[in-house]
Amino acid sequence: MNRISDIYLKNHRIFLFIFIAISLSSCGKKIDIQEIDNALLKKNEKLRLEGKDTELIALNNDLISQSKEGGYSKGEALGYINLANTYGMMGKYKTSHEYLKSAEKIATRLHDNFLYAKLYHEYGQINYVTGLVNTALSYNAKAIHYGKKLDEKGWLLGNMYEQRADFISSSYKDSALIYRHRGFNMDPSALNASLIGNYHLQQTQNLDSATFYNDRALSLLKDSEYGTVRQGIIYYFYADLLAEKKEFEKALDFYKKAADILVKTKRINKLPNLYRQIAFVYQHLQDKKMEDSYTSKAEELDQKLKASGNEAIDISLSEIIEQKNKDNINLIFIAIGAVVLIVGAFMFLLIRNRKYKKENKISGKPNTIAFPSKERISKEDFTELLDLAKSNDLKFIKRFEEINPSLFQNILKINPQLTKSELSLCAMIWLGFSSKDIADFTFIQHRSVQTKKGRLRKKLNIPSEKDLYSFFTSL
Repeated sequence: MNRISDIYLKNHRIFLFIFIAISLSSCGKKIDIQEIDNALLKKNEKLRLEGKDTELIALNNDLISQSKEGGYSKGEALGYINLANTYGMMGKYKTSHEYLKSAEKIATRLHDNFLYAKLYHEYGQINYVTGLVNTALSYNAKAIHYGKKLDEKGWLLGNMYEQRADFISSSYKDSALIYRHRGFNMDPSALNASLIGNYHLQQTQNLDSATFYNDRALSLLKDSEYGTVRQGIIYYFYADLLAEKKEFEKALDFYKKAADILVKTKRINKLPNLYRQIAFVYQHLQDKKMEDSYTSKAEELDQKLKASGNEAIDISLSEIIEQKNKDNINLIFIAIGAVVLIVGAFMFLLIRNRKYKKENKISGKPNTIAFPSKERISKEDFTELLDLAKSNDLKFIKRFEEINPSLFQNILKINPQLTKSELSLCAMIWLGFSSKDIADFTFIQHRSVQTKKGRLRKKLNIPSEKDLYSFFTSL
């Protein structure tokens, strides 16, 4: 009996020891969620505006690790979104996209409105800066949808409205102004006042309104915002106003202040256009040397951002096709319920086709009628695309996707792995340019164009006897 008691007590001590060990281990993983949230939102925002990317990256990596250990998935996802924003501002779009994918995997499990709003807001921005405007607008609509569901909308929803205004400003001027004011109403900040002022300068050419809102922006600028990216952008827009008023010396002073801040805060994607504006001012001040210097700086940064953007575009386009493939799978299940209707329609089309063939055979007419894709777009849009392509303008691929999105969609259904440069080549062939034209406009050898066309045939499985122009205009 004593032996049994000893064994029981021994086992009891073992289980007690294991329980204590587990309890102590669990205690070590406890985290302060409120403290992590505060760091992910407020501390991160402060470092972001100050452009302290090294500290910001270190902070978020540490918060991600803490969140993982404490089982706080939302904190982990927010950390990924913060890193995506940071790398996007640095011009490292591919890295940014990878962090967003990590955040998305978590967000789809949690179904958290704030997380969805932040995620889609960031997806919208990364697609916009890499030229996929329609995709960016789609993500922005999702972000606003979830942003409206938040108890505390404020700055985040205001930012989403401002983002939408950016995306549509070139196509829908009146709507863009409405969204600018919605953004300002949600968050009456110096930056949002500045954005309205710049809108009036660029879109309505109303100098009185532009002056009113830019002056208001300077008056709303807080001490805590000095030295941050917000101050840099406000000074940038104010300099634009001064340049328009031909106050070039004063404009140059504000442009340089803005450039210093944006360089310090590492906002590389905003610098090319700013450098072009400085070059423009030097041109009016008749300083050829400084004009050429800033023009060169702008072109150098443009090439760097373009190379980074190409990688992100390839990823984004592949994901669009992947999502469409998933949607197609869902449609299969819907189609099963309508099988009788489909079979009936098929039989109708088959009988009608036979009838047409018979009639065409008698009349000697061809069996098919070609409807060129160009008939789907206006003459003005077609002319605009021609001009952009001829000048090798960076906006060409973006405008083509806006004007004729179906071509890229149909091409990517065949091969979703095409790069941005290959899609651009498809677009130029669709426009009717010869190999020599493409070589001249893109500054490459004629032989290189032929090589690119050969690769395109292989990737899209186009037979050698099939004319590329006919192939693309038939899609």
